[in-house]
Amino acid sequence: MSNTHPFWTLPLEDSGKLLLTPCPGTKEVSLHDSLVQLKEAGATAVLTALEPEDLPEGGLEALAEECRGLGMRWFHLPIEDDCAPGAQFDANFPEANKAAQALLDNGDAIAVHCMGGSGRTGLIAARIMLSRGAELNSTIEKIQALRPGAFQRQPHIDYIQQYK
Repeated sequence: MSNTHPFWTLPLEDSGKLLLTPCPGTKEVSLHDSLVQLKEAGATAVLTALEPEDLPEGGLEALAEECRGLGMRWFHLPIEDDCAPGAQFDANFPEANKAAQALLDNGDAIAVHCMGGSGRTGLIAARIMLSRGAELNSTIEKIQALRPGAFQRQPHIDYIQQYK
């Protein structure tokens, strides 16, 4: 592995950590190498916030298959870029969150990504943290300390405020 896939580690107060990252397979690092690096950082699951059209045809399937091949769980939590989560996210989130909480309780790391690793990534990270009893304003501050681009879009701000 000649290049490094970027990620930012957000340790959680009680157990586990979130790895906030751009889409694996971007940033001049192959999909496989990106996921290996995330796994080496402790990731046992990957939460993907991308819509199918955000990647080349077959991109989501390749991501899911590569995760499984490396022994990591994969969950699809699609959110349209610069928008609040919609019906498909709402349908998929309970199962993904339940699995994420169990893995975090075990001290594992969860990789969370969208395309750039800020906006949609921040939304999912916040929802996971809030499910663990975190307070909204401190959650936003912790995420923005690592990813200043999080919670900059009004639909994201409006969406997360409902979890006060």
